[in-house]
Amino acid sequence: MLVKEVTAKSCMTKSKLTDYVINPYSGCQHGCKYCYAVFMKRFLDAKEDWGQFIYVKMNCPELLKKELDINPPGTIFMSSVTDCYSPIESKYMLTRKILETIKDSPSKKKFHIEILTKSALVKRDFDLIKDLDIELGMSINTLDDAAARFIEPFASLPRIRLQVLKDAKAQGIKVYGFISPVIPGITDLEILFKELSFCDYVWVELLNTRPNYIEKLMTALKEHYPKSFEGVDYAIKNPEEYYAKIKDQVDELSKKYELKVRKVVAHQ
Repeated sequence: MLVKEVTAKSCMTKSKLTDYVINPYSGCQHGCKYCYAVFMKRFLDAKEDWGQFIYVKMNCPELLKKELDINPPGTIFMSSVTDCYSPIESKYMLTRKILETIKDSPSKKKFHIEILTKSALVKRDFDLIKDLDIELGMSINTLDDAAARFIEPFASLPRIRLQVLKDAKAQGIKVYGFISPVIPGITDLEILFKELSFCDYVWVELLNTRPNYIEKLMTALKEHYPKSFEGVDYAIKNPEEYYAKIKDQVDELSKKYELKVRKVVAHQ
């Protein structure tokens, strides 16, 4: 894993996803086979494969001090094309420094913050998350340890992520489940809705099946999870029918487990 300290031009940036995003790092260490943030590589001077490098934006907290003051109110999402609690965060503590910067800012009340991660390291920052009234989400698409280790080799195991959400909920933090991506033959929506029913809400995101994002996953599934490969292949060839099927199932499960669904996201 290449780790490189860099100087960023901005920390808090406008986004189509939400009002603002903060990505303290470029690249990610989790190594998820389905990751569509790989498109970021073309903006970076990185020779390594996606998942084999991470750039640390050392000046992000300093930049953020001014950006919080000059930017209009809105929602800040952490993070969109990296995990702000990648293992390297335990060394650099960049995400924590960012949260501390927001806490100390006279402009902090202008912004609502949401965090999404796959890492149990986030427990370290429960104090700041609670103090800033941040919504905390965990991305989970299976509770099968073997499948999780195969498709998300360096992320915290799903049961650990689930426990982190429960611990956060017990401390009064608003929590959500991010069921993403839904992978046919691997993701069991019924089990996930049941296990996440304590959350305030969930997102459901379908697999991004664009050719340049899906090739790595399909190659791996064909060899190790052939039934899943067939299911994904069907979803690729019948996107509208597949989306409708998932949407109907999500609606039924939402009612059954009395769990609010914020949105079902499809990449078509």
